Amino acid sequence: MIETIDQYLALRNQLRRVESAGIVIPCANTLLVRRELVRANTYNPNHVPEGKMELLRQSICDNGFCFPIVAIYDPDLRCFVVVDGFHRYLISGPGWLDMPYVPVVVLDHDTSRRMAATWQFNKARGVHQVDLDADLIRALIEQGVSEEEIGERLGIDLDTVHRYKQLTGIAELFRHTDYSLSWEMAEASDGQ
Repeated sequence: MIETIDQYLALRNQLRRVESAGIVIPCANTLLVRRELVRANTYNPNHVPEGKMELLRQSICDNGFCFPIVAIYDPDLRCFVVVDGFHRYLISGPGWLDMPYVPVVVLDHDTSRRMAATWQFNKARGVHQVDLDADLIRALIEQGVSEEEIGERLGIDLDTVHRYKQLTGIAELFRHTDYSLSWEMAEASDGQ
């Protein structure tokens, strides 16, 4: 069990990188972490209706905590920041399950990779809210991630990236976009 960040830092280098066929398997290094060392991220575009939260609580009570919270360690905040499993994190806390410890898998991702990972996890199984998706894309652009890389990481085409950018209503996001004229004005000749 991880009681303090210092315990995690001491253990971090001892965790083995487990792979199978070239795929990293972070869940092989699931840690039981004191819940107050974990924080929500500020950009999650996934939403779970209230009724589904109760179902999630019941599922955890009936089946156990089968899926760990995916997080990164943020050295500036000295805590774990949720990448995936925000609603499991909420359910584990006060007013729900009141768990002192939660299972956590720690990824070694920078900010833009962790934001893209949140999208990937959610898109693979959840229901998205378009406005929050657009906010996530805006945040990636503000992190300096190119449109092409956003499309590749999130599994969407450039037109979709542009549509999300338009939803944010911020012209600043288009400042580095190359435009082409779809048609040109030509002067009509007499008689036509």
